[in-house]
Amino acid sequence: MEIKEESGLKFGFPHGSHVIKFDDTNYYRNLFNSFPESKGVDFIAVEKDSISFIEVKNCLGNEAECRWRIKPNNRNRETTAAKVNVEGRDSLDIEVPQKVTMTLAALVGARSFGETKSSLEELKDVVEAVFSEDFINPRKKKYIILFLEGEFGGHTRSKKMIMSELQKSMRAKLKWLNCKVSVVDSSTYDKKVFQIIA
Repeated sequence: MEIKEESGLKFGFPHGSHVIKFDDTNYYRNLFNSFPESKGVDFIAVEKDSISFIEVKNCLGNEAECRWRIKPNNRNRETTAAKVNVEGRDSLDIEVPQKVTMTLAALVGARSFGETKSSLEELKDVVEAVFSEDFINPRKKKYIILFLEGEFGGHTRSKKMIMSELQKSMRAKLKWLNCKVSVVDSSTYDKKVFQIIA
């Protein structure tokens, strides 16, 4: 099992998968970051039958600051509580599709260098997976996953309802990509894709 950390959580990925912490790669930090407002997902995990783009939002203990971000389409962005933290940020259903889109654009950019940049070595397996003929095979699953940790349920909406609403909005924004979109937390994630390590 390969273990990666993000936002104070440890993620274990199945043996045989190739996982990169994309926004920590040299390519992202030294090249793609030169593009203003560049964004990228936290993890890209390549397995034989799937590729997963995973964004982690661990809001435990900071739910009040993040509450406006769980309402789709920036509907609560102008509330008093949100205005403190709003600059350069969007609700999660907007941010995650943007990060996926920019990650894929970054991979196109990385591929354009061929093997001329040593900083691309860490992206090699991911670039090959995205640009292989296998990527268009329906059996090769493409997962977009938002891992959302935090106590967000309330009297009017359960956390399950909140996650379902975010998932539906993300799916609508990503219909240009043949993928499966899911919003999960520590009690609902698919252990075949990753596991939370205590």
